[in-house]
Amino acid sequence: MSAASTPPSANAEVVRLLRATPLFKGFTDTGLQIIGSIGQLKTLPPSTPLFVENMIGESLFVVGQGTVRLAVRGPAGEELTLAEVHGPGSLGEAALLRPGPRQCSATAQTAVSVVEIHRRDLAALQRSKPQACLKLMMGVVELVAERLRDTESDMKAFLAWRSGRS
Repeated sequence: MSAASTPPSANAEVVRLLRATPLFKGFTDTGLQIIGSIGQLKTLPPSTPLFVENMIGESLFVVGQGTVRLAVRGPAGEELTLAEVHGPGSLGEAALLRPGPRQCSATAQTAVSVVEIHRRDLAALQRSKPQACLKLMMGVVELVAERLRDTESDMKAFLAWRSGRS
């Protein structure tokens, strides 16, 4: 293999965590190495925020171990839990697709290990490894679409409930 075709080096633990995550299920070892080369492994104690509602989203998080709570602020300022993400899983995927405010907050419920992938690093990697980046972006689009389909019945029930209150 020539130096030009050698994938960038990645931390073995980062690659292991990516491999276990559904978002990366179709990736080859080489693809995992390429994407893993821009991933930053972090260990966070309980109650540490990964991101806060309305801050500009800049990265995707892959949860390797532990639990992350997703929540929004309610009308009276109370925190309302939307979901929990357990490892292996991912969150914040939309930040790779477009800049914009986070729709919720994400906080470590337990000690967590995460891999953070920044949009700017993915954009830089795209110049040299476009296929791996395109595969990740297509996986993100599929995951976001799946989550929208999963919430469709909840949205319809909410709208029916809301129209009954008018």
